Formats: sequence, structure tokens, C-alpha cells
Amino acid sequence: MLAVLATKIRNSGRCQGSTAAVVGKSYEGFLISEPVVGRGMVIFRDPNGRRMVTTSVRRVLTTGEQLLYVETENSVYRLAILDQGAQPASATG
Repeated sequence: MLAVLATKIRNSGRCQGSTAAVVGKSYEGFLISEPVVGRGMVIFRDPNGRRMVTTSVRRVLTTGEQLLYVETENSVYRLAILDQGAQPASATG
């Protein structure tokens, strides 16, 4: 689980009506698992369990250890990783 800041940077779907989230809006929370093509991306946004679930992921671009771009059916998000220490520790031995 990683602490991330997800910023919506573009609407890419056909439906660009008033119900779509605002471009430039940021969502801070925890990314439960890495984005997978064909599945929705889930970000838990607060300690009460509120979450943001996107439409199916179409493509993922990694530009380094701290930044991902995720294109979904309706939008494009820039994910900035906030805390590398939030990764689970691996067992050794």
C-alpha cells in the first residue's frame, strides 16, 4: 500500500458532461494495489473507509520511482508517490 496524491489531469472519455470530476482536482490517499489494465483503480481517501474507484484502466505509464500516469476509460490521472516507507516490509530468511 502506497500513500499517493492522484491528480486528474484530463477527461478522456466521450461523456464530458457536468457530472464528470473537475480536471485538476487532487485526491490524497492510499493506493491499494498497482493499477492493472482492465480493472478499476482504487484509492482509499480517509481513515473512515471512503474510497475513489475509477473506471477500467486502459494504460499505465511509469516515468520514475515517484510518478505514474494512469489512463482510464474516462480520465487520465498523475499519481505522485508521497511515502516510500508505507510499503509492506518483506520477510527475509
